[in-house]
Amino acid sequence: MPDIRTLLGVDVIDSARTAPHLLPQVPTVLATLLSAGMDAVAVSRQDTVDAQYTGDGWLYAFPSGLLGRVVDLGRTLDGIVAEHNKWNKLELRLRLAVEVGPLPDTQGFHPANISRSRLLEAPAFKALARRCIAARPDGSMSTAMIMSDAVHRTVFAGDYTKVARATDFAALAVTNKEFTTHAWVAVPGFDARTLAGMIADDDPAASAPVEESKPTDVGTVTNTINGGGNHGVQAHTINGGVRFGSPRR
Repeated sequence: MPDIRTLLGVDVIDSARTAPHLLPQVPTVLATLLSAGMDAVAVSRQDTVDAQYTGDGWLYAFPSGLLGRVVDLGRTLDGIVAEHNKWNKLELRLRLAVEVGPLPDTQGFHPANISRSRLLEAPAFKALARRCIAARPDGSMSTAMIMSDAVHRTVFAGDYTKVARATDFAALAVTNKEFTTHAWVAVPGFDARTLAGMIADDDPAASAPVEESKPTDVGTVTNTINGGGNHGVQAHTINGGVRFGSPRR
């Protein structure tokens, strides 16, 4: 079995909307921000098992022992990105996805890699990030993180993080192509209850109240029988007393 790896995906939100004359700066600025974030959580470049530039983001693989630090990276990066955006014309906002799973050294379609990509590109996650950006017209929204349920259960089962907290994360149902899973999301500056409300607004079915059936009024059922018989009654449901004979006047 291949080694278990901590997988991180980073993507620049709405990179296509960046002004053309600023686009050449994106790779350098992004690398600088990620480098500062990794230094802050004590993740060394030498710890990286694999790193791939995607054109508007990065895909990393780290040893499983760094899972807590990589989750902390999301929270730590928020302040670093916010400070950069405060002083520079090229503003970046990032989506991050964290997954954990077996990853062979050879290239290929590996389930853990696919899961990370599906989380990072999940429409529900993208929609939530955009809603948070819109809710902060001052531009203070900087990063959003999504993690698999396996990551959430593993990293918060013990004292494996320093700045990230389980209470920062709201549950999010993810469907992306054939991929369906239960994930967790956090956006610094928004508490979990606020995020849950946004998620419910985007998926009304998730919060729609279940209508309870009204109880049937209980009354007396009167049956009139003409001719001989054994007082048989055909009925679907009878509530209340049953009286045979002609109705009283």
